[in-house]
This record gives sequence, structure tokens and C-alpha cells, in this order.
Amino acid sequence: MPLAVAPGLLLLLLLLASGARGALVVSVPASPVRAQPGSDLLLGCHFSVGGPVDMQALVVQWKLGDRLVAEFDEVLSYPRAGARLFLDELRVGNASLLLPRVGGADAGLYTCFVIHSPSRESQQLELRVEAPPRVSVSGTVVRAGERRNVTCNVSHFYPKSVIVTWLRDKQVVGGPETPHAQLGPDGLYSATSVLQLVPSISLADANYSCQVQHVALGAPIQELFRLSVLSQPRLTLLQPLVTLEGQVILQCLVRGYHPPEITVQWLRDGKPLLTMESSPTKEADGSFALRSSYILDRPESNAQANFACHVQHPALSTPLESTATWTVPTCPRLWIWIWILLVIVLILLALLVWIMYQLLNISMSPIRAWECWPKGGVTVLLCGVEGRLRDTDSLAWSSLRLGKVLGPGQPGELSALKPEQRHVVTWRRRLGLGRQQLMSVLTVQTPCNEETFSCTFRPSTRDVQQRQITIPGVAAGGPPLDGDTSVF
Repeated sequence: MPLAVAPGLLLLLLLLASGARGALVVSVPASPVRAQPGSDLLLGCHFSVGGPVDMQALVVQWKLGDRLVAEFDEVLSYPRAGARLFLDELRVGNASLLLPRVGGADAGLYTCFVIHSPSRESQQLELRVEAPPRVSVSGTVVRAGERRNVTCNVSHFYPKSVIVTWLRDKQVVGGPETPHAQLGPDGLYSATSVLQLVPSISLADANYSCQVQHVALGAPIQELFRLSVLSQPRLTLLQPLVTLEGQVILQCLVRGYHPPEITVQWLRDGKPLLTMESSPTKEADGSFALRSSYILDRPESNAQANFACHVQHPALSTPLESTATWTVPTCPRLWIWIWILLVIVLILLALLVWIMYQLLNISMSPIRAWECWPKGGVTVLLCGVEGRLRDTDSLAWSSLRLGKVLGPGQPGELSALKPEQRHVVTWRRRLGLGRQQLMSVLTVQTPCNEETFSCTFRPSTRDVQQRQITIPGVAAGGPPLDGDTSVF
């Protein structure tokens, strides 16, 4: 006959049996858990039963939504291919799940369900399979006026959707768009977005960016860049300037180029020469221009010599060059030689007298002036003195406004003007018989109003000599008013 148990006693026995195993506690990591496609992932789940784990009373299940992924119920089973639970770890309360080579199908809400009879407990965590994009920009070297494509390369991202926006100085100039993405062998996506433009030099200073939005990013990311706008220089040989002393100044004008880095060199029969050049000036369209010069001494001795203005610039695939040839006039006929000999004798006599005069005389030539490109923008003044000079003798330039001398400055300088408004080149040449030639070239920005410049010869022991010239200025719109001038 079975023993009857009072209902109250039976309830007490059940409670005691339950308490003997202790409270079941299950814990999982903070959610969400992120993993890149193709990686191996361990989803953590730990449990405590207040004592040793009874494997006969233990059941562990992992579910993705309502779909079973892995289970331990006396034996291990894995509906999801490759998933693993570790039996030795289960004995110490570790029910973590290994998912090899996770993909998009593995993303979702997971439940770690633990039964340690008679207790049961579960915890959930979200798995996100995603990878943030990498961004790079190519095609930023462009030529002014030519249609070009700048490409934004977005790679190594997951999931598939990505949004690209083009900005210039923080203003939208392209997009937003969702470019077509392609899946790579590594399980990650890549996409490209193209910005079409016809660049001008003015766009070289603009700040561009390719902005990318993706679910794996907390905020949009930007790849900043500037356009490297190339514009080829244009080379023009200017009319040579001939001085009273027989010197020839060869000039070339280089304009319309960008960026400003450029190399201009004069060559004589392929060999480099000492060159004078102005500082680059910026034109209204943002391009640059400069003028380069070479002073040719005694050109009659340079028969059939080729003088080339040679230009190198990043926009040129090969250097740009323009050549001028100095040619000696053809010889006269033989019957003219008699007359030439007579003329030579007279010239030699006159030269002898002139040499005797020059040995005792110091002459200062009038100031020569000419306007250079751009018209009216730059004025070049040439001053020279010749004779038995001392090494301490010098030439100095001064500026006179309204009859008031602003200061002569130091030899070869012009203190009345700012450094960026003038440029002085002074050189000395020995002529023989103890004579020297001292020359000085002053390049100034043409003044707005009439202004007088003076060139002063300062000998160490003799009287000071001075020449003056008046520039009418840009407002007057004409050549210099006085002085011995030539305008080209």
C-alpha cells in the first residue's frame, strides 16, 4: 500500500530538492556583437548553478531567432554547419558557441538557453555581421579645360549598401548616390563613384571631399583632397633690346602656366647661360607669368650662335623651347675692300684720338627706358657709366616725387620703394686699357602717377654725375616724358 503524503509536505520536499542545486544564472556579453564576414566568432555564454554541473541534468541550446543552431542534450548536435560547443567547457559553466566563417545569414538575435534541471534560464544577444568601408580618391591630377573624372573608391565594406556624396567647400556637387557594389573573394563589397568636371585653374584652391555613409560607421567619413590643376605654359620670344653700348638683351615671356613651379633657362648652342628673370606674377584667371632675359655682350662676335629659351614645367611632357639665331651680315664684294681699307684707316685714326680721350674721360650714358609686358605694368630702366673706374665706384637709383628726394639708398638698391615693387641688377665689365663699364638695370612696377627716377654715379675721388628720367605713369597712358628713352 503506497504511503500517502500530505500536499503541504510534498510541496516542501520539492522546494528543498530545488534549493539543493542552487540558483541558475546565465550571462552573455554586451549587445550588439560585431564581426566581419569570413571571420571566426566565439559567442560567449556562461552559466553558474551554485555548485558542480550535473551533466545528466544539463541541456544547452543556441538559437538564431526560432532556428536551432547548436544543442547539447546528453549529446552534441549542430544544425548549423561548422558550429561547435565544447564539452569540457560545459562542465565548468562555459556554453560559448563557435561560429566559423560568419556571413550575412548568421546575423540576427541569438538566444543562449540553459536548463539545469529543474532550473532554466536564457539570455539574448545581437550579432551584426558588418565591416566599415575604406575610402580613397584617385584622378586628382587634371588639366585645365579638359573633361576629367575623379574617382572615389570605397572598399572592404559589409553589408552591401553604401551612400556616396561629393562636396566642394562643404557644398554638395555630386550625389548622394548608392553606387553599384561588387562582392569580392574575401566576402566584402567594393564600389566606385565618379565626379565628372571640367576643371579651371580657379578650382585648384577649392577643398573637395568624398563623403561615405554606411551602417558600420557611427558617422559619415570623408576623404579630403585638392585638385592638382595643370596648365601648360605659352612661350613667346620678345623683340631684342639693343643698347647704345652695343649690348643686346634677349627676352622671352612665359605665361598661362599652373602650378607656379617652373624652370626657365637660356641656352647658347645647348649650353646654359647666366639668366635674369622676374618673379612670377599671378594673372586674373589664376595662372602665372614671368619674363626671362639674357644680356648678349658684343653680339658681332657671336656669329651663327643659337640662343634658346628653355622651359620645364609639370604640365609639359617634354620641355618647351624657342630659338633665336644671331647672324653676322654677309661679306661685301672684293672691289669694295679698297674703300673699306680707306675707311678703316680713318676709323683707326679716329679711334686713336677716341682712346686717348677715353683714357682720361669718364662718361655716363643717359637712362634708357622701355615698357615690358603687361603693357604699362612693368618699366625697365638701364643706366651705365664707362671709363677708368675704381672698384669702390658705384651706381645708385633714387625716386623723386613732387621734387622731393626720398633717399638714394645703398648702391644697387632703391629704398623709396617696397621690395616687391622693384628689382635691381648691377654688374661690372672690364674693357681693357684700364677701363671698366658699370651697368645697372632697375625693374619697377609702373607708378600710377608721374614719377621721376634718377641714376647717380658715385666715384670715390671725382665729382658725382647724375641722370634723370620721368615716367608719366599708368594714368597718363604714354611713354616717358623726358630723358633719352626708347619704348618697345
